[in-house]
Amino acid sequence: MSHSHGEPLGSDATVTPEVQAVSSLLAHPLLQDPKFVAAVGGLVVLLIFLSLFRSGKKIARRNGPATILLVGPSDGGKTSLFTKLVQGVYPQTHTSVVPSVTTFTLPSPYDDGQTKQIRLVDLPGHPRLRDELKKRIKDASAVVFVVDIQGIVRNSSGVTEELPPVLTALTNLSLRLPPSSPLPKVLLLAHKTDLLVRPAPPSTHSPPDISSATLTTSTDRLRSILTREMDRLKSARGGSGGKIEGMGKVAGGSSGNWFSRLFGAGSGAVGVSEAEGEGEEDEGLVWGGKGPFRWEDVEGVDIEWAASGLGLVQGEKVKGEVEEGNGLDEIRKFLWEV
Repeated sequence: MSHSHGEPLGSDATVTPEVQAVSSLLAHPLLQDPKFVAAVGGLVVLLIFLSLFRSGKKIARRNGPATILLVGPSDGGKTSLFTKLVQGVYPQTHTSVVPSVTTFTLPSPYDDGQTKQIRLVDLPGHPRLRDELKKRIKDASAVVFVVDIQGIVRNSSGVTEELPPVLTALTNLSLRLPPSSPLPKVLLLAHKTDLLVRPAPPSTHSPPDISSATLTTSTDRLRSILTREMDRLKSARGGSGGKIEGMGKVAGGSSGNWFSRLFGAGSGAVGVSEAEGEGEEDEGLVWGGKGPFRWEDVEGVDIEWAASGLGLVQGEKVKGEVEEGNGLDEIRKFLWEV
């Protein structure tokens, strides 16, 4: 009997404090205040709404025709390339001072009768207009960095210095995309490859026919020059592996990044406002760790290489029908795959 009476007493001794603890928590003065409870509930609902709204906005931005930017130094041939791709003609052009934007129908490069809508943006290479890249990069699925393959030999350092801001903008863009979205692409294009051919291709083809050996040589030359100059720039950045001071903020260590992670920036990433505010600090995502520069170390960007050429400017002196060569085949395939 004493044992049977002892068990209920032991049970009461263990349960009663737990009930009292929960009761005391629910009886907290703040939880009895209807205004406080309403404020907390409203804050939770607001955070959930903003998180869902932000995710929906990211996905909506990627809908519609793919936006592709043509960027690069002045006199690289961007406007001529833009006109040929969109209108099918190659007129004499001058250095652009304003962006050109259009949506056009791109035929399939595989001759299967299919077509695709592309929104193409030609951004001038003038230094005063480089802020246009920051304004338009958020809508871009890909960027084509157009380089005059002959001109880069004379000004390799100047041409290459325009590339890190492009790669930095794309790495920051990739941080703000939903995990299911494809990585932004960049095509490093060795343009005016036909000028390497001796004798020049016949004017009856526009774009001209360029041998596969010449296309490969042009691409290899561009890769070699850009790799050498990017390695030089990385060394000039100093610090650990080319990362500049302040890159620790990108790792998301501060308490303020809690909101960034909540709204979709992800662990180890910066939010939209932080990425825009940090400026060149995010450039460290381009350079990788210690050692020589490597293209595969550029984070969050799919990098491809190609060569192209337009041939002679089409004018009134060109007689007969002008046939299509393979000078734009590689860039057309890139645009199609975006």
